[in-house]
Amino acid sequence: MPRSSSSRRKNKWQREPRDLSETTAGMRTSRSLSDGTWSVQTVKGNDSGKVYVCPGCGRDVSAASGHVVAWRQEARHGIEIGVESRRHWHPRCFDRFR
Repeated sequence: MPRSSSSRRKNKWQREPRDLSETTAGMRTSRSLSDGTWSVQTVKGNDSGKVYVCPGCGRDVSAASGHVVAWRQEARHGIEIGVESRRHWHPRCFDRFR
């Protein structure tokens, strides 16, 4: 039996547009700040159970809550050192102190 040439799915122009807020939330951006250029990435909460210390306020940042991960791009001893020195911030603390 020959295959039908018409698709049963709607073509992409007939579908509702996707909500891209989920996909752009984890994108890494660069910010030029007074103390150098930083790589900044927003992380949504997960259930890993990890707890970090926010360098801005000194309080715990739970991996279960959305937070910011940031590190300097210009590390003295190479980019690997910059990535290894990344820190987890509360979003408000990062905006306030950086």
